[in-house]
Amino acid sequence: MNDKKQVGQLIQDLRKIAEMTTVELSEGICTEEELHRFEQGEIHASSEVLYHLSKRLGVPMNYFFEAGELTPNDYSKEIKSTIRHYIRKRDYETVLHMVNKEKDNPMFQDPFHAQFFLWHEAICDYYIKNKFEQALRKLEKAIAFTRTSEQFYSEKEIAILNSIAIIYEEEGHLKKAFSTFMEGLQHIALLPKLKDPLVKIRILYGLSRALLQMERYEKSVKYAQAGLELCIQHETLYLLGELHYQIGEALCQLGELKEGIAYLEKAITVFEIEQNEAFVTIIQEEMSKYHEIKKKS
Repeated sequence: MNDKKQVGQLIQDLRKIAEMTTVELSEGICTEEELHRFEQGEIHASSEVLYHLSKRLGVPMNYFFEAGELTPNDYSKEIKSTIRHYIRKRDYETVLHMVNKEKDNPMFQDPFHAQFFLWHEAICDYYIKNKFEQALRKLEKAIAFTRTSEQFYSEKEIAILNSIAIIYEEEGHLKKAFSTFMEGLQHIALLPKLKDPLVKIRILYGLSRALLQMERYEKSVKYAQAGLELCIQHETLYLLGELHYQIGEALCQLGELKEGIAYLEKAITVFEIEQNEAFVTIIQEEMSKYHEIKKKS
């Protein structure tokens, strides 16, 4: 029996034990038809779907991975991928729930896994508990878990450094945020090869954000355009809308309204593709303001 069949059979068995209908189990997680296809072993359920199914069925998520005979490495990748997914969605409550559930798992006690969970626990400390100093201490400790060189940072350590910079920015410490983002960019330049381009895209986006708030608009455009070029080069939508927005906003602040509005329109297009209605609404309001200014000029 293949993995899809085994996992599907387990979902069906647990659902029947819980005396749940397919409608009850699938509600808010997937369509009833998708659940039926999962149970029949026709398609794979994503790690996000398995996470929500496991919560509703009252079993740990690794229950499904053990049934599917996946390796600990497979399970580790799925857990980390799911946590990063919820970070991007800014669903910190779900991230904290997953971190608390998995951080004491015996398979995750090496320094690299401990670093990953402490990193995300720190992010939750800041966004859920509003504990700025505690979050910074944990992030610095997370970097120290794997530091082997005074000069060089690994990609993961740079990613954690980026989180530190973001928290400084959120707190309004813009100069400190800027210098920390720049430190991350300098460490990227020292890497022999960058495996994950998203690390650099995040740093460039952060620099652009900080500079925009510091009213250094030309520099903000410069770093956002560098991030945009990386998105295009690596064919990723990641932060594509946000980078267009940064450029558009900075150009409008510089008085280049026509070009700035064009970038804002592109940002809206990306966010519509991503079905991010909140960002679409925010940018539309900004554009209305700039259209009024343009009419009067």
